[in-house]
Amino acid sequence: MRIWIRKMRVAGLVAMALVPAAAMADGGTIVFSGAIVEPTCSVGAQRIDDARGAPAPVRYRCSESVSASPGQRAQSYALSVSDTIGTPLASDPLIVYLAQYLSAQPKLVTQTYD
Repeated sequence: MRIWIRKMRVAGLVAMALVPAAAMADGGTIVFSGAIVEPTCSVGAQRIDDARGAPAPVRYRCSESVSASPGQRAQSYALSVSDTIGTPLASDPLIVYLAQYLSAQPKLVTQTYD
């Protein structure tokens, strides 16, 4: 009987963990809808190397695509590269694992779009 109760408790905890939590606001539930309508730009290794030593984020533009309509602007973004040392990420188990696996400290690469 005790084993059955313990199994039911574990099953209940697993079921509660798998149910997505709703985002709540002061006036009720927040509902997100929509789609990503513009793809992001890829960042090459050269741009990451260039931004690594910069004291401030480096600004770039995405390349114009061949299928872009006339007059379409290239999307611009700021690229920053920072160390994870001395940040809360340094103690994150995944970052620690990657650092040990790579024998190097991972970098945080951030693209901020205009």
